[in-house]
Amino acid sequence: MNWLSDQESVVKPDLFAVDLSATTSIMCFAPPVFICLLNSLNMEGSQQAPSIAGSQQGLMNDSVVVYECMFGSPAAGMHMEALIASGIRRVIMVGDAGSLTGDCRIGDILLPTWGIREEGTSFHYLAANKRCKPSMNMIDNIRRALDSVEYREGGVWTTDAPFRETLEKITRFRKQGAIAVEMECTALMSIPSFRGIQFAALLTITDELFSGKWNVGFKSDEVQSTRERIAKIVLSVVLE
Repeated sequence: MNWLSDQESVVKPDLFAVDLSATTSIMCFAPPVFICLLNSLNMEGSQQAPSIAGSQQGLMNDSVVVYECMFGSPAAGMHMEALIASGIRRVIMVGDAGSLTGDCRIGDILLPTWGIREEGTSFHYLAANKRCKPSMNMIDNIRRALDSVEYREGGVWTTDAPFRETLEKITRFRKQGAIAVEMECTALMSIPSFRGIQFAALLTITDELFSGKWNVGFKSDEVQSTRERIAKIVLSVVLE
């Protein structure tokens, strides 16, 4: 697969730029996560963030802008490009993932440090033979914030097709070292590498796939508690 071009794009993200008051952005995808972030970041009294490509809703203050975005790599990638065009230099993604291993269970925190690509967006930003990785200085910042918190870190498998997560694929990508599967990380790792900004993600394990049966915990107390913990961790990273 060779979709990477060294030519400048005819279509520019600048058209989608909006006026933002901060240079740090947090992006999430589930409404309960958005609420947790707003509560932790004390966004009460902040102004509504302008509508931007790929977003559902957002709030901002002088320190940070928080957006709830559409799921999936193409929408999240377009959202990130619009953020960068709007002056954002640092992005933290707060997402969900399904575990591929019994060592990582519902309610665990996962810090992705690399990714296996099974989505299309990243191949337009990073050569197919390169591994997607987040910004290591941001990973170090998050590790410091997680110092007294139990968490996992490692690889994720990013897919465009959540309803085609078969047992064969689960087994194959687990053998390659992936801990969990989700829908945005590798795309959002590749764009900052191409554009020269900072990016890292924190994930809540919301479901388990490793047994070959789908064990769902999206609405569990464990997941809600972890989302609240992650929101507090993100606050400390934003303020660092």
